[in-house]
Amino acid sequence: MRAIIVDSQGAAPALREDVPEPTPAENEVLVRVHASAANPADNSIAAGILAGMGLEHEYPITLRRDYAGVVEQAGAAVSGYRPGDQVYGFVLHANPIVHDGAWAELITVTQELSIAPAPDGVDLAIAGAAPLAGISAIAAIDALDLSEGDVLLVAGAAGGVGSLAVQLAARAGARILAPALPEDEEFLRELGVSDVLAREGDVVQLVRDRVPEGVDALLDLVNYAPGTYDAALKPDARVASPTGAAGDGPGRTNVMATPSRENLERLGALLADGTLRIPVQATYRFAQAPEALAALAGEHTQGKRAIHIS
Repeated sequence: MRAIIVDSQGAAPALREDVPEPTPAENEVLVRVHASAANPADNSIAAGILAGMGLEHEYPITLRRDYAGVVEQAGAAVSGYRPGDQVYGFVLHANPIVHDGAWAELITVTQELSIAPAPDGVDLAIAGAAPLAGISAIAAIDALDLSEGDVLLVAGAAGGVGSLAVQLAARAGARILAPALPEDEEFLRELGVSDVLAREGDVVQLVRDRVPEGVDALLDLVNYAPGTYDAALKPDARVASPTGAAGDGPGRTNVMATPSRENLERLGALLADGTLRIPVQATYRFAQAPEALAALAGEHTQGKRAIHIS
């Protein structure tokens, strides 16, 4: 079986063709993976950053979180899935150790977590790029509890999570401000951003020029510590972040994406009815997956970088 593997800490991700095929346990589903996407978490795993944070690693590690594919086999205790079902989800980066991932031709997941029916009418190539970023965006916008007319500042709006969160915030009726590069302006306005600010400028001052009283909410997808944009906030502003930048206190929420069936079905409904679209900047063949990770780390990204596996 082919898989994208990191053989040891610090080793470069590489395609291997001799990986043993997994066998599903009684409560597991065997899925033939058709599509996936590149996420920053995989670069963190490949670089050993998560090992430095104390998470146990078992090498060789299969990279990748997202997947969409077709059920190949269901364990004897599985009742909700049958061979031939189209499914999607994402694999936790550590469950409880860092080892399994979705960049493989076949993966196993339990029927209770990391799997749900793929959204109706959505191509598996798109569904495979959606789960982690989509559920992160939903969790963040839920935490911000936006109302019609609220002003939201989004740092990192052009990326995978940001491009989806912006769509949800616009649907809620928020006015969205986003620091960005000039080449992002058309892309972001199509998603629902009202005010595109110069990312290399004094963002706080640019916000205050447009909203002197400060913004009602902040979604920070860029920083790893709170405080960067606090001077642009109202005193009672809500802050959300999946990177730890929300800090502590009332109205501040550091969100995590959970691949529960409920969350995946909610995301699937938004994809199926067209409320959310997944912007795909580039698509890579399976053997090019390490190139997708390198591009994600070293190039400017708008939306997602998708991977075609089978």
